[in-house]
Amino acid sequence: MQLSVKIHKVFEDKGAMKAIASVTLDELFAVHGVKVIESEKGRFAAMPNEVFKDKDGNDVHRDIFHPISSSARKLMEEAVLTVYETTIKKSAE
Repeated sequence: MQLSVKIHKVFEDKGAMKAIASVTLDELFAVHGVKVIESEKGRFAAMPNEVFKDKDGNDVHRDIFHPISSSARKLMEEAVLTVYETTIKKSAE
């Protein structure tokens, strides 16, 4: 699978969310709204999601796109994080 990643916005010193990206899959499909998140456990890519209320009025987040296998998730996450790292290194120069 060929992945193309574009970082649209980088958030500096604004909490856990570090960037917003889009990923193009095999030049056929685009996934917008992939977030780069920094947590206590490290940096990861969060898939786009929707928020809705459950029957008790609690917010529920549900991914609207997600890789089916752990190997697919790893492939996408590595691609997003690699481009993010390159982007922040270029902006630091």
